[in-house]
Formats: sequence, C-alpha cells, structure tokens
Amino acid sequence: MIIDTHIHIYGYPSFRDLSKHIRTMEDAIAFRTRYPDLYQCNLTEEPIDNTDDLVSDMDRNGVDFALVQARAGYVSNDLVAAAAKRHPTRMVALARVGHDQEAAGYHEDPGPTREAAPAEIERCLGPLGMMGVGETFVRALTDHVNPEKIAKDLSGIMRVVEKHQVPIQFPTAWSQFPGGLFYGDPLWADEVAARHPGVPIILTKMGRSITSYFDSAMTVAMRNVNIYFDVVGTSPQHLRFAIDKIGAERIMFGTDWSTTWRWLSVPATLHQIRMKVLGDAKLTATEREQILWKNAARIFKLEPSLRRAAKVAA
Repeated sequence: MIIDTHIHIYGYPSFRDLSKHIRTMEDAIAFRTRYPDLYQCNLTEEPIDNTDDLVSDMDRNGVDFALVQARAGYVSNDLVAAAAKRHPTRMVALARVGHDQEAAGYHEDPGPTREAAPAEIERCLGPLGMMGVGETFVRALTDHVNPEKIAKDLSGIMRVVEKHQVPIQFPTAWSQFPGGLFYGDPLWADEVAARHPGVPIILTKMGRSITSYFDSAMTVAMRNVNIYFDVVGTSPQHLRFAIDKIGAERIMFGTDWSTTWRWLSVPATLHQIRMKVLGDAKLTATEREQILWKNAARIFKLEPSLRRAAKVAA
C-alpha cells in the first residue's frame, strides 16, 4: 500500500495543460518568474476541481490513498472537503489557513488572519470532517522572527489542533511562491513543538535537500519526539541519515502533487522521482512499509477510512 500525505488539489483553466511549460524541476521552481502573466491566473480565475486527474495519476503510479489540501490561491476548505467526498475510497481532506496569501502576497498585518484561523480550523476539523491541518505558511499568521513570539502567535491554532489530536504540517526550505522565505529554516518550530508535545508536527520536505535547512530540521526532530518528516524534495542521503537518527517510524511518503508539479517528466515523473529517493536510500522492507503507509495510517488515524476503502474494493 502507498499513502501520499502531501497533495494540493484544485487548479485553474489556464493550468489545464502545462506540459509545454513545466518538464523539469527547474521549470517548476521558476514558473512564477518565468511566466508571470500565466501565473496570475492564481489570482484571477475561478478554481476547478482536478481530483479526477489526481486519481488517474494515483492509479498509474500505484498510490492507494491520499491526504489532500488546497493549493495556493483562493481555494476554500469547503471546496477541498467537497472534492475529497467525491472520492471517499481514495482520499481525505486536510485544512489550510492563510494559503491565499502564498499566491497574492502576505498581508503587512497578519493579525486578522491569525485571529480568524482558530475558528476556521475548528470548523474544518469539526463539521467539515477534515483529518488534520495541511501546510501552514507561518508568515500568514505572524511577522515575528523570535521563536518564542512565533510560538505565541501560533498558540491559537495549536490549541485547536491539540484539542482534536490531529497533525499539522509546516513547510521547510524554499517555496515557488513569493515572500516568507525566512520561515523555511525550521529552528523556530522547536519552541512550538516543546509547547505542544502532544501534537504531531510534520516538517514537510525535511529541508528539500538543502543541507543547512536539513540540519535545522534534524536538530528540532532530535530534541522533540513529536516532530515528523515527509520525503518531498529530499535526497537519499538525507533520508537515510534521518532514518538512522530518528527512525523510519517518524517519516511519511509524499509527492507534493499539484496542478503545476504534476507535469514533471524529465528525467522522470513526479512519483518516479520520489520512489527513486526511497530506493537509493537503501530502505529495509520494514522501513519501506512504515514510510509508504503505516506511519500515515497511524498518525492521521486513517484506519476507518482504509477499511471502508478496502470493503468497497472487495
């Protein structure tokens, strides 16, 4: 079984076919600055549900189940919840807050977004039935750079997450979106993890193969047993080191599939790139099973969803 814990759904009409624009990792990284007019559709076009394309890609690459969340831009949690419910045997949804600012630019004053975020997450984890909180770009909720002040500003959403006993994702390293790069160094997450030891905190991308960011992620993870990683963008060397230091039981599979990243085809497809990292890291059978699905099933409490999916498949 394979569970992909890191997928961003919804696209835009102008993004229906980006095969001519994005083939390599470098194309995806530079997409915003290389094609600024095309990129603007994030802000001007109505989002469209692309989960049928996602399921097709999952089928082609042997992915059984997915945790989906909104892409950057004006994609509401209601849209994501509705899309996931269209495919109840293949996916469940994660909440997001502040992700509109990733595409449009961060607000000078993060206060209003921060104050509204706990109620929105409560709504998502309650009535909308979401299973956790997806990538939370910290700059949307704070403009502090002191770790203790960052943790204080995040305390509202962390209390809600703690109440519901679900995970939350924080991205590491760079993003293709403008602004907020400072928070890609996850040393600040040490303070958040220490204040909320019962919350599984997933540092996505574990530094994205950049040694300085990876070192920070590892430092935080070695001090806090509630810190987890996913394999998005990492290297075989970093993955092997992380397994040896904190254990495979704290690492999950993910692709970062989205309306842009899905078009990678050189030198391999998005899923092939992620699977090659696992192969080159020389995983044992047990480590591979843990990373591909067992950890996600445990941490996100997916057993009921997986049982329902298996029953339908049978």
